[in-house]
Amino acid sequence: MQYLEAKAYVESFSHSGKPVHDLSRIAGLMQKLGDPQDRLKFIHIAGTNGKGSVAEYLTNIFMESGYRTGTFTSPYIRHYRDRIRLDREDIPERDLCTCCEQVKAVARPEDGYSQFEITFAIAMLYFVQAQAEIVILEAGLGGLLDCTNLIKSPEACVLTTIALDHMAILGNTIEKIAAQKMGIIKPGSCVVISPKNEISVVRSVFDRARELGIKAYYPEMNEEHFEMLRCDLTGTQFRFWRQNFETVMGGEHQIANALTAIETVYALGDKGWNLPGLAVERGIAKTQIPGRMQLISKYPPTLLDGGHNADGIEALAKALHQCKNTPIIGIIGMTHADAADAAAEKLGRVFDKVLCVDGFTPNAMPAKELDAKFDAVMGSEHSQSVALSDAMKIAKSWTHRNGGSIVICGSLYLASWFLNGA
Repeated sequence: MQYLEAKAYVESFSHSGKPVHDLSRIAGLMQKLGDPQDRLKFIHIAGTNGKGSVAEYLTNIFMESGYRTGTFTSPYIRHYRDRIRLDREDIPERDLCTCCEQVKAVARPEDGYSQFEITFAIAMLYFVQAQAEIVILEAGLGGLLDCTNLIKSPEACVLTTIALDHMAILGNTIEKIAAQKMGIIKPGSCVVISPKNEISVVRSVFDRARELGIKAYYPEMNEEHFEMLRCDLTGTQFRFWRQNFETVMGGEHQIANALTAIETVYALGDKGWNLPGLAVERGIAKTQIPGRMQLISKYPPTLLDGGHNADGIEALAKALHQCKNTPIIGIIGMTHADAADAAAEKLGRVFDKVLCVDGFTPNAMPAKELDAKFDAVMGSEHSQSVALSDAMKIAKSWTHRNGGSIVICGSLYLASWFLNGA
C-alpha cells in the first residue's frame, strides 16, 4: 500500500460513520487488532475548546521530561499525518501504510466505521510499534461515546472549557454537553478541570470524582496562587504557585489552557510521574500550535486563528480587543456548522474591515451569505465578499494604506488552506 492509497482508504469512510449507542463497534475492531490500546498509557482530554492547546502543552512537557510521547489530535491542520505524532514528528508515510494495511485486513466496510475510528485504530497500532511511553489522547466529539473512550483507566482525565457546540448530537444545554464530556472520567484515574468553566460544570465534575472515589484538580486563578504579568497577541507571562511561566500563544484563554496542563502535571506528580519544574516551564514556553493564535508574518502583522464555535470566536475577539492599538482587517471564512452569527456579532465590533471568503472546503458557507451577516453589524462599506485567491493581496494593500494588522479566522479549514501555502 502506498501513502495515497492509504489516505484514499481512510477517506472511503464517512466522517461520522453509522450512529452509535455504545462502544461495541470500535471495541470489535480493536479486538481484531489485538487491543493495542491496552498496552499504552494515556492522558485523555475532552472539552469544547482548548483541547488541542492543552494536548500540545502536555506533549512538550513530557518530551522535555525525557518521555517518548505520542500525540493524537483532530482535525489535521497541515495534512492527514499530523493527527498522529511521536515526539512532535508526524507518523512516517511508511508506518502509516503498514498500520493502515493491518486495519484494512480486519475492518469490514459494512460495519459503518467513521474516518475517526479508522484513524484511531491506525494510531494505536503505531504508538505500540513506536514504543510510546505516554500518549496524549484528544477525544473527537463528546466523550462518553467517542471511540477514544474505549481506553482503560488513563493516567489522568482532563476536561478543558465546556461550551455549547455540536448541540444536535451532544445536547442543547451546558449541563447535557458536560455530561457527555464527563463520560471520559474513569475509576482508578484522576480528573483535572479547566478554570474557564461555569461553576455548575466544576461542581458536577467534583461530584462525579467523589462518586468514583478519585481525586479532582482545579487550578484556582485567585490572588494567592496566580498573577498575570503580561497578556497580548504575541504571548503571555504569568506566575502560578510562585513559578513563572511564559506562552508564545496570546490571549487570556491560553493562560487557562496552560494552567490546565500545569495542574495536570501536579496531578501526575501525585501518581509518581517525574515531570520537573524546569521541564514544565520549557514545555509551556515552546508550545505553538498551527492555526491557534499563530503569528505567521510580522510585516504586516498577520495572525491566524481557527476558533470556529461561539466560545472560540469570543476568545479571539476578546484577545483582539484587549490588544488593539492599530486598525485590523479580517479575512474570514466559515462552514455552515460554525458560529457565523456569533462571529459577525463579536468580530464585527473589533475589525475595521472584513473580507469574507469561501472555496477553502466543500462545505464552506457562501462568502456573500457570510458578508450579509457582517454587513448587518459593520455596514456594507466595511464588509465585502472576495475571491479566496485575492484576499491576502487585498488585505496587504489595505494595511499599506491604513497601517495595522491582518487576522485570518473563522474555520480551521481556512487556517489549513493558508498554512498549506494558499
